[in-house]
Amino acid sequence: MSTIRKPPLADKDVERRLYIEKRRILALDPEVKAAVDDNIQSRLILSPVYRDAGSVLLYAARVNEIATQMIFYAAAANNKITAYPRCEDGGIMRFYRVRSLSDLLPGRYGIGEPSADCEPFEPDEHTLCVCPCLCCDMSGYRLGWGSGYYDRLLADFPGVKAALCYSDALIPELAREPHDIPMDVIFTEQFVKRVVSRKS
Repeated sequence: MSTIRKPPLADKDVERRLYIEKRRILALDPEVKAAVDDNIQSRLILSPVYRDAGSVLLYAARVNEIATQMIFYAAAANNKITAYPRCEDGGIMRFYRVRSLSDLLPGRYGIGEPSADCEPFEPDEHTLCVCPCLCCDMSGYRLGWGSGYYDRLLADFPGVKAALCYSDALIPELAREPHDIPMDVIFTEQFVKRVVSRKS
């Protein structure tokens, strides 16, 4: 990752701009990005939370997001259900079962979404939700792209919440709001950060 200086204030908009720029710079070297992304995905695949999951919720990564294809192929080989989100009216995100990456078609915001043929999927306590983020803090709070879809989804999510994050984007503390939902575990290319249960 680049050596852009971190601003002194933990303002969400400032942090978001900073890490979007860091992602843009990293994406300029696809080979380096692919290697780092593979390390992150490998750590998740080798983890107990993945092993214990019966189903995995994934996202279709854009060019400046951490890839998830390796997790999809591993889950398929391990006979786990995989599902991807579709953004629907009212700011709601629902998940649909995906059996092949060819089931993903360009949707809202140009992001790959499950085709109309994919069946709805309801997560349960054995579901692992893999969340995208721009950065996370040591308490498990994540900074997304600002749309709030994942925060609304995770408010009642019964399973395990995991974020994929670059190690230099794991910071001491993020500004947070009452609706923000912390992760249970954060996977980086260098280490896995388990978040201690606590009251908000």
